[in-house]
Amino acid sequence: MPSSGKHLFHCLYSSRKREKETNENSPAWKRLYRRFTLRELRTATQNFDIARRIDDFPNTVYPFSVYRGYINGSYKDLVAIKVFDPNSDHQNFLTEIELLSNIRHANIVSLIGYCSDGSDNIIVHEYTPHGTLYDHLQKTDNGNPPLSWKQRLQICIGIAGGLEFLHAAKPSIVHRDIRSTSILVNQNLIAKISVFDIAKLISTSLSESDNHVTSDVVGTLGYLDPEYYRTSRLTVKSDVYSFGVVLFEVLCAKSAFRLWQEEEISLAECGRRCVEDGKLDQIIDPCLNGEIAPKSLKAYSDVAYNCLNERGNQRPTMAAVTKKLELTLLLQECTEADIPFSPSWLRSIPSTVEGSESPAERQDFIIL
Repeated sequence: MPSSGKHLFHCLYSSRKREKETNENSPAWKRLYRRFTLRELRTATQNFDIARRIDDFPNTVYPFSVYRGYINGSYKDLVAIKVFDPNSDHQNFLTEIELLSNIRHANIVSLIGYCSDGSDNIIVHEYTPHGTLYDHLQKTDNGNPPLSWKQRLQICIGIAGGLEFLHAAKPSIVHRDIRSTSILVNQNLIAKISVFDIAKLISTSLSESDNHVTSDVVGTLGYLDPEYYRTSRLTVKSDVYSFGVVLFEVLCAKSAFRLWQEEEISLAECGRRCVEDGKLDQIIDPCLNGEIAPKSLKAYSDVAYNCLNERGNQRPTMAAVTKKLELTLLLQECTEADIPFSPSWLRSIPSTVEGSESPAERQDFIIL
């Protein structure tokens, strides 16, 4: 072989070897998901037209913007395009895409692709055209009818199932920012958990009390676990607290912070106070008047109240929350169908806190 041919062969072989080594050492998401060019995403969003913006987070500022876009030149291929602020921490982009590329669940938003070009970091994920849970609870003037009680329960069960899945992962995934605006709702009213840029992994151990990390406190005002805020110790129970706030939002259709008797307090404090004083009827969404079965309301308020316990180790697990919300829906359906509820159905429902409830207390949960 002529020397020039040998040189060309050597160059090609070396180039392919380097490319193979680079691919083998690169993160899986770079190999498994589509890499969009910035030009493609500009075209998809009409140059990131503000009219395509779909993120609407009241009273909050986040280091990203979300746009509705069409890829592949087709109106059928509608996606959400999350653009991170060029000045934001690059780790937030990496955290979210790493997590989304490794999890699959019906109630967690699905990753489609990404763009990483210099300071431009963008995630492309499935689009839910029916907005956020916040939209459905607060924006009732958009022509959509208010959610029924059963629809709200089904949405909550979906969110709880998604969180249960995250917490059961190894290592556990703590979302750290569960709120009504990070819950997307699709056309079938199926909830999808989104916004994973500040999520955290926690290694599991034999002792649940050791399952924590010490981290900078981040989250959204009104949803933030007070124990995490005071101690910087993050556990999966921090998500449980935030979800408790969402449960009261769903019941009351009120923001996480509100005026109550001329006093500005959190919805968490307001909800717990009303449960303790037997005045829950004062804050329930008027759209639900006469719709909620008393036993279903009692079961639901108990779950929400327990999620907001000041002590994290006294809050229920998300597995227990999911089961008890399913029970809450069952109680509602039994009442509507005029079918008596059988206490034997309780056997499949776990304790609110492992080892903390006696059989009598479990019976009290249902016999109101």
